[in-house]
Amino acid sequence: MTKDTENLNSWVTLIAGKDNNGQIDPPAVQPKTNMATIEMEDVLDEITYWSSALVCYVLGSNPPFSVMNGFCNRIWGKKGLDKVSMVGRGLFLVRFNSVEQCHKILAGDPQFFDYKPLIMKQWEPDMDLHKESVKTIPIWIRLPNLELKYWGSTCLHKLGDCIGTTLKVDHITLKKERLSYARILVEVGLEEDLPDHIWFVNEKGLQMKQAVEYEWRLILCTNCKRYGHTADQCNKQKGVAKQIWKPKEGIPQHNQQGTEHSEHQVSSQCRRSQGSSRISHLARGGNLSLLLKLFQ
Repeated sequence: MTKDTENLNSWVTLIAGKDNNGQIDPPAVQPKTNMATIEMEDVLDEITYWSSALVCYVLGSNPPFSVMNGFCNRIWGKKGLDKVSMVGRGLFLVRFNSVEQCHKILAGDPQFFDYKPLIMKQWEPDMDLHKESVKTIPIWIRLPNLELKYWGSTCLHKLGDCIGTTLKVDHITLKKERLSYARILVEVGLEEDLPDHIWFVNEKGLQMKQAVEYEWRLILCTNCKRYGHTADQCNKQKGVAKQIWKPKEGIPQHNQQGTEHSEHQVSSQCRRSQGSSRISHLARGGNLSLLLKLFQ
């Protein structure tokens, strides 16, 4: 028996079968395809892993990973934070140790990054990881020089509702530790106009005007339709020629006027220096008559 025959018998024993006549059955040929079939059990582990994660981004800003990682560890480091992962520019997945901890974060107070709202949404298996559109955002407003009799929680909630939906009153305002302005967190629509003042009827039936200040205003770029910058600051402007400075023909690249002015100064200094030397020479020689003529 040759070596090739031994290999053939070994292959037949392990893979192929024999029919009644002792003929070798060739292995079944599977058609080639570029489509794979994924079963639920194939993705279950990953779904379970990311079910306690939040999709986060800062509205109107794209902080780098190092900055966002430090920010999340500062506010959630002791609240079950597991890891921060970057999905794309300005888009992050923030995972917690349990789904319960994730839900507590969502149910807690709104978070802000440099006064800009941090948008948070729980990750879902079929979610398309991109910055999803939002319709409302929380912002902090200030009511400067508000009369102290209106600093009660009920009054502040009513005043906040003139702007949007009052979410909470700042604890420093409730404790009356800073009396220059009252601070209120309200939820407003993205496309709503934010007034600079509000009106309310006081306890005597009189109409009162109250100024409103915003710690952060949402800016919409009319060019790229994104938030956080104006059209003048947009990097995606099209058809805007870049201005390049070129000197005029016949004028050297240095400032001609400044050069002439400098030459004039040098010439004047030389004349003054020569005159001073002549005066000193006449004074030393005792020629007073010529010295007097110089000053006439």
